Amino acid sequence: MLIRALPSRRPVSAVKWAALALSVIALTACAGREPPKAGAAGGLFAAGLSEMADFYIAPVSNRRLALSGAAWLSRLDDKLTVADSLGARFGDALTLSYDGRVIALYAVPPDNDSRKWGELITEIIATAKEASPRLAAVPHETIETAVFSGMTAALDRFSRYSAPALARDQRAARDGFGGIGVTLDTTDETFRVTAVAPRSPAERGGIRPEDHIVAINGDPTAGDPHEDVVHRLRGPVGSAVAVSIQHTGMAQPREVRLRRAYVVLPTVTLSRDGNIAIFQITGFNHSTAQRIAKGLADAEQQAGGQLAGIVLDLRGNPGGLLDQAVNLTDLFIAKGSIVSTVGRHPASRQYFAAAGGSIAPHLPIVVLINGGSASAAEIVAAALQDAGRAVVVGTSSYGKGTVQTVLRLPNDGELIVTWARLVTPSGYFLQVHGVVPTLCTADLANDASGFNVGLQRIAAAGADTGLTFRPRAALDEPGWFALRKSCPPAHTHPAIDLKLAKRMLADPKLYSAALGALPATTRLAENAPAGVSPEPALTDVDRALSLRSR
Repeated sequence: MLIRALPSRRPVSAVKWAALALSVIALTACAGREPPKAGAAGGLFAAGLSEMADFYIAPVSNRRLALSGAAWLSRLDDKLTVADSLGARFGDALTLSYDGRVIALYAVPPDNDSRKWGELITEIIATAKEASPRLAAVPHETIETAVFSGMTAALDRFSRYSAPALARDQRAARDGFGGIGVTLDTTDETFRVTAVAPRSPAERGGIRPEDHIVAINGDPTAGDPHEDVVHRLRGPVGSAVAVSIQHTGMAQPREVRLRRAYVVLPTVTLSRDGNIAIFQITGFNHSTAQRIAKGLADAEQQAGGQLAGIVLDLRGNPGGLLDQAVNLTDLFIAKGSIVSTVGRHPASRQYFAAAGGSIAPHLPIVVLINGGSASAAEIVAAALQDAGRAVVVGTSSYGKGTVQTVLRLPNDGELIVTWARLVTPSGYFLQVHGVVPTLCTADLANDASGFNVGLQRIAAAGADTGLTFRPRAALDEPGWFALRKSCPPAHTHPAIDLKLAKRMLADPKLYSAALGALPATTRLAENAPAGVSPEPALTDVDRALSLRSR
């Protein structure tokens, strides 16, 4: 998922709505009861509807969202049904039924009034809980999750809701958290440590991979859910925690007293093969670009200043923060466009270009992608490919070319809402199209014969005879279909990808042949087929409204 690293336009936790009287016609034995006043939940749903109306990439109807959200109550009790009765015998109203019998009618508020729709959802829930023992027994947070999940399901498959606990974990993964700096095996019930962050409290305390955490603050971990143990290890930066460790081969566990520090989950792993640096990048959080920059400096020093090139392995990388994709690309591009975003909200129209501070503007690069490379990973691959800065190897990427914005709600949960589409420097949309590699390995055997075929393709690339090398921005939809079909996405990580990458970086002539196979951004227009104009990244109006954000 690709999300913008920008704050919400306002602190939604401060949103409070006055109670709203709704016209309700009760058709059950409880007809005499007074409608309950809408409390915090009404404000919560109203805030969510308001945010979706403001930020979603296309205009949305409060009526459609609210009806979709309320309809999901049936997932908690299948006897409940919420329906829109427009044109039916009840006229323009919403009906709530239980076990096939209509129990309440609700007057429909104006479609543009998020506050009244939020109050209406609260009223529907209150009435439904009176009729449904099953719903009444469900925690209210579960009901909120069902309703918001129903709302976001009416948007698109990348928009979603995260309940408060999950949202806190997601913020920790993006932004960092107070912890001790260990990674645990999620499949191991004995809480085995698989990795220890460098210079972390855990490393300083002598905790090593393959150790087992058997107690936290004296309380045993055996039998606890994995997420509970993770949360117990986390806490405010500077706070103390006692961790009991069982070393392999030791009879008794050892207690280590640590002070939690700020921890950002590592997303970058560096290895070297001679004078070639290989970066495996599993995601994009707040430290990704910084770790790449540091790793590049370390690799350069270890190679005695004689690095032949680098490999950016983005296979299986689902994405992450937009600004980190831009910052990472900026390390390798001296000037020019990186990506543009276009959407309905004025703030969604942004143009990102190199800042002129590239630390490696000429170092040869090979980028590895596959069908699991998405969003932020696709931004990096497309920008480096379009600028003629990298040879892209592998299979076509996922094609997830939308940006989600994270909207924090009054209950500390989050709405992740699609708000923009991504446009590459050469002017094509990443959505559905994705990135098609310069050198496709989708049909290559993972052996010596496949390797030789790959080398032959590189050598023949200069002839520009393959469909893979056609200018991207010049393609219509049938052209894009044919291009992606020529190199279908796969979710494997074949060794041949890295072997071909290292061979190209070790042979400057071979690398140059592959790099010249795809016309650079500046040559796309003149190479476009007759009668087809490349689509610009942004119109002049969009540029005027865009935010040149760095």
